[in-house]
Amino acid sequence: MLMSLGVVVIGAIMLSALSSFTPNLVSFGGGGDSPVKRVAAPDVVRAPEAVAEDVAAPLESAEKLAVEEKAAEEKSSGEEKVRAESSGNGGGDQARQEQKEPEQAAGPPPIPQPATNDLWMDIPALGLDDNYIANDSSIAAMDAGAIKLPTAGFPWQEGANTYIAAHRLGYPGTASDYQFYDLPNLALGDQIYLYDANGTVYTYEVSGFAEVLPNETWVTTPQAGRDMISLQTCIEDYGDYWTMGPNWYVRYVVQADRVSVDPA
Repeated sequence: MLMSLGVVVIGAIMLSALSSFTPNLVSFGGGGDSPVKRVAAPDVVRAPEAVAEDVAAPLESAEKLAVEEKAAEEKSSGEEKVRAESSGNGGGDQARQEQKEPEQAAGPPPIPQPATNDLWMDIPALGLDDNYIANDSSIAAMDAGAIKLPTAGFPWQEGANTYIAAHRLGYPGTASDYQFYDLPNLALGDQIYLYDANGTVYTYEVSGFAEVLPNETWVTTPQAGRDMISLQTCIEDYGDYWTMGPNWYVRYVVQADRVSVDPA
């Protein structure tokens, strides 16, 4: 009996001790006091402002650095290439420069000047052959045959306008007889030949015509860029080629350009 009573008393004491350690579950539901302290909410107002990261600046720096490095590499590569070409070609630059310079075409050799000023003339279209031309502007010389104005250039001179005149009717028994009667019949492209004392042949082709008054001496002057001859005779009036005088108001001029020179 005593032992049973003792067990009951010990059990009651132990039950009382366990009940003092039972937690209050209700307090964890949101009400009442809780043995667990809450963590204080952060103070957003006092929080440090977020600093925006400057992404552009690093990119610009990187790109600039890359460009500078590329430029330095290209410069270095170019310098090495120049040095290699200079050393490998052995003066190749100079050779290329000389190669680029255009070759100057050699002009025709100068025409040898004859010992005398004598000239002869052939005009196949007019039936004139081996007509002598005097370097004399006197009336007596023209009455004897064709003349060249002494102030005009000779065919062996560059840029000359060799000016030759002759009568339409002339004088029987002389070379002037009807010498330039058919001059108005010359056509474009007809050929005229002059010969000098060396036997050099100067070939001309008819290229134009003019009708001028006796005082219009511009037709006797040289013309830039042309080696030419002019053949002159008299006509009665402008456009009147077949009335033979008596006035002979107008001068009829045939112009021809040199197309070749054949040395003897």
